[in-house]
Amino acid sequence: MKFRGLIFCALFVALFAVLSLVQLPIGSVPITLETLVIMVCGALLGPWYGGLTFVLLIVLDLAGLPLIGGHAGPSLLLGPTAGYIWGWPFCAFFAGFVVQRMPAGSRGEWWKLVLVLFFLGDCICYIPGVLWLRHAVPSLKPWGSALAGGMWPFLPGDFVKAVIGAIIVQRVRRVYPTERIVGGDRFVEATKL
Repeated sequence: MKFRGLIFCALFVALFAVLSLVQLPIGSVPITLETLVIMVCGALLGPWYGGLTFVLLIVLDLAGLPLIGGHAGPSLLLGPTAGYIWGWPFCAFFAGFVVQRMPAGSRGEWWKLVLVLFFLGDCICYIPGVLWLRHAVPSLKPWGSALAGGMWPFLPGDFVKAVIGAIIVQRVRRVYPTERIVGGDRFVEATKL
């Protein structure tokens, strides 16, 4: 673990906490900018620091810091949206894992980033999210209702967030690859040798 990487984890936790306050409530699951932060964090910090960021977020929230939409505590992490929250570290990990193996500036990089961020950086959290939502909200017991209440309405917005995330990640990666972000000046010096 590098201290610089942990600082970036903390910065992304803070960014997440601020952007999670922007919410558009529609039913049991609100529309937020949280998934945009998850996508960008995983892609820029890599799998380990990206995943660690959201494990840290969950632990701090359990400890009572209101980092997820201004709320905190076990009730949030066992409520209707808990499955999505528990899926966030996996989204950041898998998105970071694949993006880290994509050469910056490669042909079709932007489209690849959009697809990776959408499917791995976002859609993965729908698996535990919809499963838990179906369990936690009795009116959503039929699968069709659970999908309609917890997934289908959000996919177009998530795709737009993936497009925005790909633009951010592509531009940052050209100047600051993951190794430079978490490794700092030592990475730059090593590449000059």
